[in-house]
Amino acid sequence: MTILSRSLFAASVSALLAGTALVPGIALAQDPAQATAPEPGKAIALTQEQIDGLLVAQPELAALPGAAPDKPDPKAEAQAQAEAEAIVKRNGFASLEEFQDASDTVDAVLGGIDPETTRYVGATPLLKKQLAALQADKAMPAKEKADAVKEIEAALAAGEPEKPSPANITLVTRNYARLSAAMAEGDGKPK
Repeated sequence: MTILSRSLFAASVSALLAGTALVPGIALAQDPAQATAPEPGKAIALTQEQIDGLLVAQPELAALPGAAPDKPDPKAEAQAQAEAEAIVKRNGFASLEEFQDASDTVDAVLGGIDPETTRYVGATPLLKKQLAALQADKAMPAKEKADAVKEIEAALAAGEPEKPSPANITLVTRNYARLSAAMAEGDGKPK
């Protein structure tokens, strides 16, 4: 489980430049089969404007055409980078880096929010909950289940990430429904 796959942006632009599908990741505790440890990012003090900008920019970034993975095209990559930069600037960010920092910070908080209670509990309790649900799942194919269990156990072994600031937890929790809906849309799941 990526915590928004290092962010709404990372999944979109990185995939774009790598030539893969533009699909943002899934929040912690939403898909046990995709469990991995969260990737660290630069934590910043979030604002409501940044959350709003992330939510508007993400579908625009996802709409950018992807490159062919077998035929890298520096000109197309540069154009995609310029388009991504324009999108994030149009949505209130000074640069792609600032957008990424905001995305990373949102990811860090989302990774610890229990989707059932919408309260921040931390990543470890959610991973343990996922592991128990996964182990109880009788319908999942054995190999897929074993791989997912291994990924969750690796994430647990990595330890609890640093707890985000209380202000960021409050802001992301307040926007949890909107952020979750945006992630579900990006994953092709119904709202």
